[in-house]
Amino acid sequence: MVKEILSSITDKVTGSDHEQTETASAGGETWSTTNPFLQGAFEPLDNEIEIGNLHVWGEIPHELDGTLYRTGGNQYFQPLNADQYHWFDGDGMVHAFRLRDGKASYTNKWVMTDGLKVELEAGRALYNGIYGRSGQLQTGLPAGAPVIKSVAGINVLTLAGRVLTNHEVDSFYWHIDPYTLETLGKYDFGGVFTSMLTAHTHWDHHTNELLFYGLDNERNYVECMSASPDGQITSRHKVDLPIAPWNHDFMFSAKYYIFLFGPIRWRPYAPDTVQAGESSMSFEKNSPGRLLLINRKTGEPTWIEVKSCTAGHYMNAHDVGDTIMLDMMITNTTQPDADVRPNEYFPAKVVPGHSPFADAQLTRITINPASGKVSFDQTIEETGEFVMRNDLYTGCNYRYGYLATLHKPGKDTKGFNSLAKHDFETGQTSFQHLQDGYDMIPGEPIFVPRDGAQSEDDGWIMATWYDPKRNHSEMIILAGQDFDSEPVARIKLDHRVPPGFHGAWIPRSAHG
Repeated sequence: MVKEILSSITDKVTGSDHEQTETASAGGETWSTTNPFLQGAFEPLDNEIEIGNLHVWGEIPHELDGTLYRTGGNQYFQPLNADQYHWFDGDGMVHAFRLRDGKASYTNKWVMTDGLKVELEAGRALYNGIYGRSGQLQTGLPAGAPVIKSVAGINVLTLAGRVLTNHEVDSFYWHIDPYTLETLGKYDFGGVFTSMLTAHTHWDHHTNELLFYGLDNERNYVECMSASPDGQITSRHKVDLPIAPWNHDFMFSAKYYIFLFGPIRWRPYAPDTVQAGESSMSFEKNSPGRLLLINRKTGEPTWIEVKSCTAGHYMNAHDVGDTIMLDMMITNTTQPDADVRPNEYFPAKVVPGHSPFADAQLTRITINPASGKVSFDQTIEETGEFVMRNDLYTGCNYRYGYLATLHKPGKDTKGFNSLAKHDFETGQTSFQHLQDGYDMIPGEPIFVPRDGAQSEDDGWIMATWYDPKRNHSEMIILAGQDFDSEPVARIKLDHRVPPGFHGAWIPRSAHG
């Protein structure tokens, strides 16, 4: 079947060597007939795979010399309660699309975290998920094992010449080999942190610093940090919190670190949550939203109460005089007095019944820190997530934003079906559907600027897409200035990349 599909591709196809090696794992069973996050596109892969020369439809720009890293959850063993398994709890697997000289290769590999190694030794799952619930006590861990299992399946970044992958419950990141993806150990900034470090770090290219934060939801504080390109901590500010918020991302402007906390509470290390078989997330009835602005120089906090909503991913922010323009995905609270388990409804509804959360909308929030005045304005009609921008413009005035969206869905559409490019100057939005006749499912778009670019959108957008008809995935390269036209290149796989979370384009020059 694969040969038949590939032979139908015209003379645009390049690359004839298609050598593939596989390393089998313990997956391959139908673990749940009801949980959507263990079926279809989300079904875990059974193998670690290497493909030396991928089939390419179109032409990969020769300027692209590096690797697109993608990561997500890929459960290794049957969960302790498969019907209550949560998308966020799968063991981290990194997928690498390596581009050089107009050719592409592919590798995927599990991140060998301490928790996964404990389970491999036992030959079965021992840990409850952090977000899902098993309903049973977590028992049978050997002495010295972590009390909860971090899966390092959220994001990939580069720092100090290393490629790092991460979760958001650890005080360190995981160091992986940039080529083989073998797990090499931990990167812990010299052991100076005890808080849970974010999986969403952001570069300030104007100050040449990595900005990030850590949460401690048992001692109730957030700390914001910056690091130099060699990993040295250059600033650190701690702010006490009145709540234990679930928080996944943040943004910055020239003046502030910016957070929006909603009604979801999060205590992964509390003994009555994960270790007791319950989700680490809970819902605080009638909770307002809370904006937190932390001055990047002084660490002084400013709190502003807003409507009840949950922050998704942050697209960008910038200062305009005394105000802040913040663009992000907002999930409004539709039932502030709800009595629900948020893990059953967020970020996607997996049980019957009305959800207390609306679909995420790209929203511009205008903030006046002095007066406390805040306005919310929906940017586009479509729902979406996985927002991105040209990273060189992060924290400053910008024009273009990118995201995965649901646009003109058909009767068989499941999940996002397009990528969008929004022009904040003109208010126009362009859409890329990739395939006529049926919907494919895109992942997060990554913008890669062209060397010497003269405009903000001069570059390429890379994303993985899942094809439900082939049950395979491909990596797409779009021209930034010709977003809704045919892709520059479609790089074909013979297997699925399960819908995951985040990643990064890392040039080969970044790690030699």
